[in-house]
Amino acid sequence: MRQPQLWTRHRAGSSGWSTRRPPPSVLSSRSVSGAATVRAPQSAALRTRRPPGPAGSRAADGASGGRGRAWPFVWAFALYLAISLAVWWRLLAHGFGAVIPAGSADPAQEVWLLAWLPHALGAGLNPFFTHAVFAPSGVNLLDNTSMDLLGLVLAPVTVTAGPVASLDVAVLLAPALSALGTFTLCRRYVTWSPASFAGGLCYGFGPFLTGDLRYGHLDLTWLVLPPLIFCCLDTLLVRGSRRPLLVGAALGALVVGQFFVSTELLAITAMMTVVLAIVMSLGWPRAALRRLAAAWRGLTLAGSIVVAALAYPFWVVVAGPRHVVGPVWRHVGTIATSLDATVQPHAELAGVAFVSGSNGSYLGIPLLAVLAIGAAVLWRSAALRVLVVAALVAYVASLGYELHVGDRALDVALPAAVLGHVPLLDSIVPERFAAMVDLFCGLALAVVVDHLRRWDRPRPPRGTPSSAPDGTDRGADAGAALGRPAAPVLVALSLAVGAFALVPFVALPHWPYTVTPISRPAAFASPRTGGVEGGVGAVPVVAIYPDTSNWVADEMLWQAQDGFSFSLPDGYAIVPGRGLRAVESPSPDALWLVFAAGSVGRLHVPLTRATRRAVLADLRALGVDDVVVLPGAEGSRAERQALREVLGPPARAQGGAVRWRLRRAAG
Repeated sequence: MRQPQLWTRHRAGSSGWSTRRPPPSVLSSRSVSGAATVRAPQSAALRTRRPPGPAGSRAADGASGGRGRAWPFVWAFALYLAISLAVWWRLLAHGFGAVIPAGSADPAQEVWLLAWLPHALGAGLNPFFTHAVFAPSGVNLLDNTSMDLLGLVLAPVTVTAGPVASLDVAVLLAPALSALGTFTLCRRYVTWSPASFAGGLCYGFGPFLTGDLRYGHLDLTWLVLPPLIFCCLDTLLVRGSRRPLLVGAALGALVVGQFFVSTELLAITAMMTVVLAIVMSLGWPRAALRRLAAAWRGLTLAGSIVVAALAYPFWVVVAGPRHVVGPVWRHVGTIATSLDATVQPHAELAGVAFVSGSNGSYLGIPLLAVLAIGAAVLWRSAALRVLVVAALVAYVASLGYELHVGDRALDVALPAAVLGHVPLLDSIVPERFAAMVDLFCGLALAVVVDHLRRWDRPRPPRGTPSSAPDGTDRGADAGAALGRPAAPVLVALSLAVGAFALVPFVALPHWPYTVTPISRPAAFASPRTGGVEGGVGAVPVVAIYPDTSNWVADEMLWQAQDGFSFSLPDGYAIVPGRGLRAVESPSPDALWLVFAAGSVGRLHVPLTRATRRAVLADLRALGVDDVVVLPGAEGSRAERQALREVLGPPARAQGGAVRWRLRRAAG
């Protein structure tokens, strides 16, 4: 099982910025060689030009008008989706709703989580808490990877085609939409759409996202919102907006949405926002104060929306029923990046392989070389400097609590160790800062490629509003009009550099992804007509053998497909243990021990009298109505014999499965 939600668990012109004085709203541009251009008068149109909107609405690549501005996003998403279809072609070959990602028990849990929200809303149940698993105590879903936003967005698919189809749609769209979000952010800093496209690839199809996508971890792979959050912050705090309340409302909504996708990634995004704010404040203190003063209304509205929308959910997380405390894994600080894993595609630490199954921290020598050379040559680009610093900070955080070289810890404490002493943040898996590394590296790559493509272009005259306070070259189109188009050799070289940096990613996630067909035992094939039975007006509680983690996740999948017509006394989720500490399962009881012994071929029958009494007492305490032993599993024969001793003859057999009615046997 992967880490639960956090609480228990994204062209700079050579703008001439100086660290000694804040940049004016309109700065003179210089050529790449550093020679000053001749001052020219501004036209009225240029003097009244508005800054770009919160979604990067300015025209690029010479496009004009609403339709022209939309086309880059259309073709970018089409290409991203085509790549996603290629890596998931096995899913398409079997058809939506027929298969799920293979390799772990997590995809079955994801199906359950996607199905729960529309079911809860339709039945008038609490969407944040359930008794459908771990009955009768239940599970606090906000302390797990509940992904309520995705459950809501995909509810039409769930209701019409089933929750398995929802998962298939979600894993297909996750990389394409995440890449598109970064494409949107990149277009604020570059003027060439192919450069923005490369930045989107680095994030949406980078090692972090594609590694976890292999196991269907939607909370870690629906990374659409962090780039959009940075877009809003960029508009409010860097560029300035004439509509701060509108941008603030969008920012608040995005933060709330990210809370209901992954609180862990929301906290990481918030920490990186603080890092960016510190870097900008240290570099340009006067400009930072002015922007903060201008943006306070938007930020206040955003904060108000977040507080109003998340007050109750946050209470559920930290103090609600069945809430948990502390990280699930005591070794969370070692689930981190090692220095070797940065340049070797399969050198991840054992903990990373356990939670993600792949090296999400890989960057590769080609990308590092391009960014290092680009930063050295283009260090005058303010945006590139900020992005490189942010990427470095995120990378250091991803190294965990202590430095690792290969599998060996060097006993060198790192800054991320502080997180282990901060309540709520002590569940953050350090390696997941790699998502921010991919985002900032993607943005930096876009800036470098864009600069390379227009290396020999003349700059617009002084007085042309070519550089915004954020380092964006707003006058690139004007510069292009004064000079010639980029040389074909530079275009080809720019594309080659982008490909050189990103192509090594292709071999990392074992594309195309593998899938596994879903099937239900005959005993659960027709749940509402002849499957599970229970008391009148009550959802029956069904104990099912075998009881290993993979089988329990499958049971939850059948439960979701059945429309939650039965409950389970166990499950695949995070629950409170002793002292409310987060655990993956409660303390073992006699029933669990008998099931566990059977699954490893160590169940000895006949059972002792004490064991029979303890098993029956546990079944009654859990409120179990039916006990089902499925055929074909290890120890099924011994388990049937043991339950016959405890419950008497079975009520019936169906499709090879044997069923006991506890109330009938106990009565």
